Amino acid sequence: MSVIKIYIIVSLCLIANSCLRAQQVNDSVFVPAIVQNFRLVDPTRQKINTIKNVAAGDQLLLFTFLSPECPICKNYMPTLNALQKQFGKTVKMIGIIPGRTYSHAIVTAFAQKHKTIFPLLIDTKKEISNYLHASITPEVVLLNNRYQLVYRGAIDNSIKQLGGLKSRRATENYLEDAINKYLQNDNIAVKRVKAVGCLINEF
Repeated sequence: MSVIKIYIIVSLCLIANSCLRAQQVNDSVFVPAIVQNFRLVDPTRQKINTIKNVAAGDQLLLFTFLSPECPICKNYMPTLNALQKQFGKTVKMIGIIPGRTYSHAIVTAFAQKHKTIFPLLIDTKKEISNYLHASITPEVVLLNNRYQLVYRGAIDNSIKQLGGLKSRRATENYLEDAINKYLQNDNIAVKRVKAVGCLINEF
């Protein structure tokens, strides 16, 4: 291997490490090449996939972090499916299951039970979960096509605290409002709302 090739490889590694370190303190702008190439498991097709293969050409990219056992996640599935139907032509929604806790069979059964109409991918090593600073399920991270943060956090305000089920009607639809305002080139007043749910575990 030539000295020039070695120099290029080392330089690329240093750049990638620098980007990853930057994300430890910055959750507003992400590097497309990094997000697109994390290796995620598609449990329904029993294969490895990447965001690059799943999402292309949409104005917005919506990562929804979920747990098949979290009761709050279960309660939000109808809302998420409705948002997918409403914005499916301009927003690519991808469900992310962080960690190794849930088998392919459990995730597939969860998707089938809730008639999920958006892909669910398992982030086995929690690489994309950590990179996007996700810590709660359910939690959403909405990015534009330049991979800049549009909105992060709770889906709406129908749950105020952990242990509360989604029983009352939301009066603030944070995610839906952020999508609508972005698509209308309007100012998004609320860009971050603390998510309420189950902590993403270490496994």
